[in-house]
Amino acid sequence: MNEKKKINFKTLVILSLFFTPLGCSKIVEQNGVPTNDEIFQQLNIGKSTKSKVKKILGEPLMIDYQLVETWIYFSQKIEKFAFFEPKLSSRKVILLSFKNNILIKKESFSQKDSKIIEISTKKVISGGRKLTVLQQIFGNIGNFSSQNFQKD
Repeated sequence: MNEKKKINFKTLVILSLFFTPLGCSKIVEQNGVPTNDEIFQQLNIGKSTKSKVKKILGEPLMIDYQLVETWIYFSQKIEKFAFFEPKLSSRKVILLSFKNNILIKKESFSQKDSKIIEISTKKVISGGRKLTVLQQIFGNIGNFSSQNFQKD
């Protein structure tokens, strides 16, 4: 009887090790505007207008107004599997420059080129309005009117 328990335990361990990875599937998370080479080729320098670009790609993530108006589009795919750290599988940034409503320059950067664009990690922390205990207790005195308590 003892050997029968050992066999059942071994079978249970083997089956659990076999089925555990099958229960975890990879999750692919898409962020930003999905772009491919076909879409990028539809954007013609000197011909495409802002309205045509908006029809193709939608609203830009960011607009930069330094020397010329530059629209920035961003897309990335992140793969998540079980409890492992998420992995960035692809990243693409598109920069479109406009002058007088016409596309004059288009650039595309992939994950390999991502060091060109620096992302700021600085945080702005807003403390809000700091109130003392007495200000919190007595702060609403006088803020109520009789109209708030009237029934219609």
